[in-house]
Amino acid sequence: MPIKKLDDIFELLKTKPKRRIIVAWGQDDTTLMAVKQAIDLNFAEITIVGDRNVIEEVCAKHDIDPSIFEIFHETDEMRAGKKAVALINEGRGDVLMKGLISTDKMLKCILDKEDGLMIPGAILTHVSVAEIPNYRKLLIFTDAAFIPRPDITQKIAMTNYVIETARKIGVERPKVAIISFSEKANPKIKEAVDGLIISKMGEQNLIKNADIDGPLSIDLAIDPDSLKTKGVKSCVQGDADCLVFPFLEVGNVFFKSLTNFANATIATYIVGTKSPVVISSRVDTEKCKLYSMAFNCLMCSSE
Repeated sequence: MPIKKLDDIFELLKTKPKRRIIVAWGQDDTTLMAVKQAIDLNFAEITIVGDRNVIEEVCAKHDIDPSIFEIFHETDEMRAGKKAVALINEGRGDVLMKGLISTDKMLKCILDKEDGLMIPGAILTHVSVAEIPNYRKLLIFTDAAFIPRPDITQKIAMTNYVIETARKIGVERPKVAIISFSEKANPKIKEAVDGLIISKMGEQNLIKNADIDGPLSIDLAIDPDSLKTKGVKSCVQGDADCLVFPFLEVGNVFFKSLTNFANATIATYIVGTKSPVVISSRVDTEKCKLYSMAFNCLMCSSE
């Protein structure tokens, strides 16, 4: 049965092997409190690469015993990022997590052609899993962080990523909406044509294990009454599990609108890398970081 709340991930992880999370420059209050919770919930072991003195000082402030972490002492932010990636490549960790290191520096370490984490030929993108108080289930969407103007090849990869994510949380055949401003397949609008192509690929089983429709406006993707009112038929049935956005601006504004106006809680992860990667914002809450860690541990499970 599909999980419907982010808290349910913790129960699901009890059936999976415990994973080791490598935290790059993990020496801020929020990150250290979140990784302590991950240990308490018994789904992860934690390795931190950062300044041991700072880590111990922050731990003391929050009554955390630093000995529960494996710590690699590193006083330089960029070297900490490179060391964290190296530990993953050496097989000494399952999930990479960004701590206080800037996103630009973390991505530079990940994208390094010789020593990074990229899978050759893979599309690097960002997947979000949102628990929205007034939506009936978890909603998975991409991309809110990385690809400004995804082409059709990237959108196909993004579609496959959200399908894989949905199946990990128990949705055997997710409903996927390729989002545009309208359901009309206007040949002059590239995003509408892309949606139609991806939808057709789903019909022909070239993209498997999902019901895919596009282009769809967001109201038709998530609201059965809108479908009925507009007289539109869709295999997504106004009940989308997954949304694929046409532009980065759309996904990013959707993400921030959910958190700021709809009180949504969102877990995120990066795909296209050798291991899942947590790149939470430095302003994310402890809860969001905890959910993101849990979701990344779930995604690296092959069971």
